[in-house]
Amino acid sequence: MEERLLKYFRDHEAEIFGDLERLVKAEASTSDLEALAETRKVLEALIRERTGEEPLVYEREGGHDLVRFELGQGEEKLLIIGHYDTVHLIGAIQYRTEGDRLYGPGVSDMKSGLISAIWTARAYKELGIDPGRKLVFIFNGDEETGSHESSDIICGLAENARAALVCEPCVGNGDLKTGRKGNIKFNVTIHGKASHAGNAHKEGINAIQEMAAEILKIQALTDYEAGTTVNVGICQGGTKVNVVPAAASFSVDCRYKSMEEGQRIRREILELPISVPGASREVEIVEGKLPMEETQGNMELFAAAKECGRKLGLSFSHQFVGGGSDGNAVSAMGIPTLDGLGGWGDGAHSESEYLRISQYIPRIALLASLILDIR
Repeated sequence: MEERLLKYFRDHEAEIFGDLERLVKAEASTSDLEALAETRKVLEALIRERTGEEPLVYEREGGHDLVRFELGQGEEKLLIIGHYDTVHLIGAIQYRTEGDRLYGPGVSDMKSGLISAIWTARAYKELGIDPGRKLVFIFNGDEETGSHESSDIICGLAENARAALVCEPCVGNGDLKTGRKGNIKFNVTIHGKASHAGNAHKEGINAIQEMAAEILKIQALTDYEAGTTVNVGICQGGTKVNVVPAAASFSVDCRYKSMEEGQRIRREILELPISVPGASREVEIVEGKLPMEETQGNMELFAAAKECGRKLGLSFSHQFVGGGSDGNAVSAMGIPTLDGLGGWGDGAHSESEYLRISQYIPRIALLASLILDIR
């Protein structure tokens, strides 16, 4: 089956790359709602033209609508996840080829993955392949800013799914993603007492002094062996140099691999003791994505993908990566999840984002083969 699928995609290579160019040139960063709507129209048109299915649009109040289509029948379902928004401002990257590299906004992250999913569905139809279950394809438009308008839809569709496959790009060396870190943000506000720095220094309570002590303790929570990083990225305080500062604040970014580690960091920061007598503190927690842990189900999916890859002449391993995706929330539900099943490229979120041209067709065949091989 792998060779049959690979031949089909190679026979249609020109059309596939034509569709990819069409979608990549429909530029849209998450914040540009008008451009995002136009990109969505192109995506919907490609689904109709290539699969014959009528896409369903979930309209969201904030304008970041989701697009869904389905293929196959049966009580069991697989969820195929992708996003059509990018981080790039319009015109930031010229669509071009240089050797084996295809450059363009979102070409790797992750419009190539969307085209992979659409052409997988087309291949099944044209080759008369029954996937043996219901395939639910869901593409959102706000992944790059946290999927706040779409996560409920995606998680709802993931309920009772056999597995979820995420068409984000693979790692730069070709590996798939079996785990992703979760993230939390903390906004800490310190309250002190203002006084004259010369005449009444003793009467003041220095909020910046307390902030400095806390920053040192919080930075020390980083544990590289556990895969936990804690970073104070913003801090501010005070009004004038001759005034004991009455207020200070700082923000913390934390990335962690396990739910246990996330709870440890929350507890340590919330319960941090005051160092400067009389000072007080408030902590706001901004929850991000839960970690996509390397569960048994996730690793079994990777094993199946590796075997499909072997039959296609592909060799790759797996990695636990730092950035999150929509696979995090689905995996946290207990749904076996495998990420990195889109194109092979590098430079995501930069002006040098590219897709490896020679490796794109085999990666589509990998996705199409894996869907049929999941038991």
